[in-house]
Amino acid sequence: MTTKILPYKAGSKSVKALCEALSVKALRLVNSKWKIKEDSLVINWGSSEYPSLNHLMAPEGAKVAILNSPLKVREAVDKLKFFQLVKEFTVSPEIEPSIIPDFWTDKDYIPEGAYPVVCRTILNGHSGAGIVIADGPDDVVDAPLYVKYVKKQKEFRIHVGKNSDGIFSVISEQQKVRKHGTEPLDWRVRSHANGFIFQRQGITVPAVVRTAAVRALEATGLDFAAIDVIYTSSEKAYVLEANTAPGLEGQTVNDYVSFFKTFM
Repeated sequence: MTTKILPYKAGSKSVKALCEALSVKALRLVNSKWKIKEDSLVINWGSSEYPSLNHLMAPEGAKVAILNSPLKVREAVDKLKFFQLVKEFTVSPEIEPSIIPDFWTDKDYIPEGAYPVVCRTILNGHSGAGIVIADGPDDVVDAPLYVKYVKKQKEFRIHVGKNSDGIFSVISEQQKVRKHGTEPLDWRVRSHANGFIFQRQGITVPAVVRTAAVRALEATGLDFAAIDVIYTSSEKAYVLEANTAPGLEGQTVNDYVSFFKTFM
């Protein structure tokens, strides 16, 4: 089997690390000359649009497997579509609790008691881009998505995957913590730019956080993703977004390598 990695952008450090660890090559984003000659695996690392993938033709008898189709990626990285998918996936609010915060697409429908509200001015932003927190109606800005802010006790990034047997499991776990020596401008936004980093060692991940991450991945139809999950003092878990090209380094690279090897 031939394995290739499709990066969402040229020069991705995570893709480079994966290629080296898996001993495979990345596909060129423009004018790729790759010709399929046998059973092949394409690991799509965050690309939501790659026309050439739609025209890959395998010889008779050969199969091409694509982990994370560009269409599924496009839906998952859209914050509104992601929330809608997860909401629709919930069988019954009476039977199982919601794993997403309340959200609205029209500011006129935000209840008076819902504040503070996170105004998402960019639906596919990352690292806190496009976030405006409104503490009251006068602070609201025009945005395609408004999300009720849920006070968190902890925030995690749970890397989840569906292996070659169709079984969902956790690939790797991290917790967002304040970088030593920094003071966040706003503790409500736990992004790298705001002084937070990922920690692997010495963390305890509640079972409800893992469950929420797996359910979110199932809802998106993705084969793998890093799901950002918050945990509250009332022991509830809420998913915030799916990352289809998360930054990898150290042991997390090895964790993904072990996962991808189940397909190779």
